[in-house]
Amino acid sequence: MLFGLRASCAAAGELEERWTIKSNVVTLLLASDFAQLETIAEKYRSSKSRTSSGLWHLTLYYSGMREVWNAGFQDEKYWQGLEQSTLQWAQKYPNSPTPHVAHALVMIGHGWYIRGGGYANTVDPQAWEPFKRYIEQARIYLEQHKAQAARDPRWYEAMLEVAKIQSWSPDKFNKLVEEALDREPLFYQTYFAAIDFLTPKWHGSAEGIEAFANQAVKRTRAQEGLGLYARIYWYASQTYYSERLFTDSKVRWTKMRLGIGDVLGKYPDAWNLNNFARFACLAGDREQTRALLTRMSANVIDPVWRKTPTLQDCQEWAGEVDPGKI
Repeated sequence: MLFGLRASCAAAGELEERWTIKSNVVTLLLASDFAQLETIAEKYRSSKSRTSSGLWHLTLYYSGMREVWNAGFQDEKYWQGLEQSTLQWAQKYPNSPTPHVAHALVMIGHGWYIRGGGYANTVDPQAWEPFKRYIEQARIYLEQHKAQAARDPRWYEAMLEVAKIQSWSPDKFNKLVEEALDREPLFYQTYFAAIDFLTPKWHGSAEGIEAFANQAVKRTRAQEGLGLYARIYWYASQTYYSERLFTDSKVRWTKMRLGIGDVLGKYPDAWNLNNFARFACLAGDREQTRALLTRMSANVIDPVWRKTPTLQDCQEWAGEVDPGKI
């Protein structure tokens, strides 16, 4: 059972793997099969295993939990049941990081449920106090269980979400990011959680994102080349800039293009190729668009191309690509 749609496309390998992992976590969580949840989480955490696109399996594990949080039939009774379930899990496995992180995530999710996802001026004034209370409870719980839970990089990702909501000072935020990346420098979600904080929508600026992306490259260059630069702006496009990435951000396409090459050198799967072909098209790089479309061949992943520019837009603009072969 998964509250979402399975991808249907010619090259569904990456999306199929994501669906399978998340679906399994949903099933196990709803069944309160804590033993199996523990086994899987520890395996993903210790092996640092990844999908064919380079995404950590551990990321998808926690995404499966969010599928449960985000179910459409939520109410207060539902959230209270989730809180009781994750506390029961933590009581059964008190030295494991996973249930402590899960319980904090439930509290954060509960707070967002009360607040709603709209802009601040659309929030019911009576929702602010319980929203802030749940976020503070999550912060306290994370701090109380840091000794057990911070060996899971998702602890830091959760705390960075708290930092964003509570408007931590730049110094306090930077200290948390540095601690997280010193502990695990290759967990992409830490960088992405930091970008959420640094967007102009929250507490940062386009200049701040660019500076952070360059620092990320310095930290990971030996393992990732310029790959983190490309991944950070990919994420920033998904969550903030959308089609405005090359007009509103400070991204340098020449650098992102090199980063794309580094990502594809390690993870040349269809998901990455489709997304990067679209970025090349959006950036106005005809040569790179043509090259990536050719590498894609028939492995088109439809969800990537549902926004402007579409696949047909990029094919026609790039030229010398037979649409019948794509």
